[in-house]
Amino acid sequence: MKLYVYIIRRLLLMIPVLLGVVAITFALSHVNINLLISEYEGRIHTPQARQAVINALHLNGNFLEQYLYYVVAVFTGNWGYTAPSDIDPGSPVVLEFMRRFPPTAELAIVATLIMVALSLPLGILSAVKKDRLVDQATRLIAMFFYSIPVFWFGLIIILIIGPGSKIVPPWLQDSGTGQLNFQQYAIIYKNGVYTLAPWAVQGGLSRPTGFLVIDTALYGDWPAFLDALKHLMYPSIVVGVTSFGVFVRYLRSSMLETLGQDFIRTAKSKGVPERYVIKKHARRNSLGPTTTIMGLTIAGLLAGVVVTENIFGWPGMGTWLYDAAVSDDLVSIIATTFVFTIVIVIANLIVDILYAYLDPRVRLE
Repeated sequence: MKLYVYIIRRLLLMIPVLLGVVAITFALSHVNINLLISEYEGRIHTPQARQAVINALHLNGNFLEQYLYYVVAVFTGNWGYTAPSDIDPGSPVVLEFMRRFPPTAELAIVATLIMVALSLPLGILSAVKKDRLVDQATRLIAMFFYSIPVFWFGLIIILIIGPGSKIVPPWLQDSGTGQLNFQQYAIIYKNGVYTLAPWAVQGGLSRPTGFLVIDTALYGDWPAFLDALKHLMYPSIVVGVTSFGVFVRYLRSSMLETLGQDFIRTAKSKGVPERYVIKKHARRNSLGPTTTIMGLTIAGLLAGVVVTENIFGWPGMGTWLYDAAVSDDLVSIIATTFVFTIVIVIANLIVDILYAYLDPRVRLE
């Protein structure tokens, strides 16, 4: 089977999964219909306003009509409104998603780079030096960091790099209060007038990409770029360091299995240098299982690292989900559930494609 045929088949298999998740979230949204109506508008209703919302959501129609409307709304970004509060009457959930997803994506990307940079060389080295001192030390380090609770490690990092720290210089210290000191860098005072920086948008957003590190760099605002990068670095270190251990173990096991295959022994018997055998033959063939685990882990990061984001005050999907849970924000919870599902499904698709590319035998199964 050709690779493009395999990809098409995997894409078609995504459809029933997505429809199934939409059906589940539709059922959840109708468990407490009064709460749903209240959050959809995001403010206190008169009977007339309540009836208008019921008509808008097609709640007077039959089950099929409601479900079809819900499916169209979900896939067109009409996700309702966040729960109202004393200071916020509620805002469209899709706008909140646009504000929350880029910080989580930035965190996931940097954490993934740290995981790969640590796990790839250590996993290969551990397999090549099996049962030697280097192997034992690598496995010990990997297990140690994998066993550390994320919340504990995050708090230790904050204690080390917090304000007044005597371990790191002041310019590397972080208050752990978010992605960027928005007031300091985004609001510019000039000629008696306060204006926003070119990359800034009202409400703590950035443009044109929504990724603050990229946007500040595109506009050449280097103080803001460095501050955003500093805030991004510490939670990424926590996630990357506490996650790389499992990849070291998987890569080591996969490398050992590959190094025991006949084609590796044949290559060595022909006098092929060991470095070339490991680089050109063993490494690629051992990346399949590790790619699967890493892909799902990255998907989990994109869905939101709840503990890490809350510890560092990172304004991403994880913080949004936590705030929605403690405030009974049903609409936001349903929206994040749908987004998480999309991320997981897409991650599985990418992992399957990479696995099929690395091991063409997968396409024949």
